[in-house]
Order: sequence, then C-alpha cells, then structure tokens
Amino acid sequence: MKNLLMAIVFIAISLPTFSQVKINPGLRMGLNASNITNQYNSDRVIGFNGAMFVNFHFARFYELQPEMTYSNQGFKGDSYTYLDPYSGDIIRVNQDNASLHYLGLSVANKFYFFPDLGLHFIIGPSLEFNISDNSYYDITPIDISLFGGIGYEFPIGLGIEARYKQGVIDVRDSFYNFNDGNYYENNKLNSVFQFNVYYKFDM
Repeated sequence: MKNLLMAIVFIAISLPTFSQVKINPGLRMGLNASNITNQYNSDRVIGFNGAMFVNFHFARFYELQPEMTYSNQGFKGDSYTYLDPYSGDIIRVNQDNASLHYLGLSVANKFYFFPDLGLHFIIGPSLEFNISDNSYYDITPIDISLFGGIGYEFPIGLGIEARYKQGVIDVRDSFYNFNDGNYYENNKLNSVFQFNVYYKFDM
C-alpha cells in the first residue's frame, strides 16, 4: 500500500513536467567537407549529408534530438612523388578520390544558453554503418564518432547549424599497426565539417 501511494505521488508530480514536453519531427540536410586523418597528401572533399529527426523539447535550455542520418564523406586524393630508399628511384603515386557512404544513428544534445536568441550548442555521439565505398583498402563496417557544433534557430522552426564530427576508430578494416623501423602509420580517422539547414515541423 505504501509503495502504491508513493507511485501515485510520483506520477502526480511527474505529469505536469512531461505534459510540457514538446515533440517535433524534422528534416536536416547540408554539405560535408571531409577528410581522413593521416592520409598523406590528401584534401577535404565535398559531400552531402541529411537526416530525419525527432526533437524533444524538455526545457527552455535543453532539447534531445535522436537522428537517422546519411553522410557521404572521404577524401580528395592528390598525386605525389617520393624517393625509394632501396632502389633510389623516384616513385610517383596517383591517389584516387575516396568516397564513403554511411547510414547511422546519432543523438544530438542541444543547449540553449540564450533561449530568446535561438542560439544553441550541440554535442553528441554517432554510430554509423558503411553501406558502400570505393576505397582501395577495406573500410570498417562500423564507425563511431563524436560531434559538436553551434546553431541558430528562427521562431518559425527553420535553423542553421555547423558541426564537426570526429571518428574514433581506424577506418581500415583488420588493420594492424606495425613499427619495425621501416613502416609506421598512425590511425586513419574520419574528420568531417558539416554545414546544415534544418526545419522542425510544428505538431
């Protein structure tokens, strides 16, 4: 009886809080400027990103936003030459562009430190699945990333955001790091700047 009474009191206290939660679906799309770290003589390449999301407005200063995402990223390969220390020959390497396609799930935490201005900060994790690529080395099927950024939302639900997403695992599948005096490479991680426009539908 005591536990039942406590449960009723808890529900009674919680109802006003949860009744103020506002839920809005939305769409986000934009451009990526991506590269892979420690990829010799490479540049950032432009790709597309998009997402469907559900926004939970818990308080004036905080929103939780689960997202289903798509992201096209990789790197732009440049040609370079190097001197072979064994043969003494000058070797020319022509790198092709690498294009990686990911579907994923992310959880964006939005903090509105100035709610009346619409300015907000974003931070969260992302789990992404490689669905296709044209890389010359095998790509890991799963990438885990952390992202952060800043955005501005207008009263009509339209917003703009800039995010930076950093992968935390090597993109090369079954890669082993050798250091025998002749061969050494650091981890190759996804590095992506994202520039987005989004819209929250008023439900």
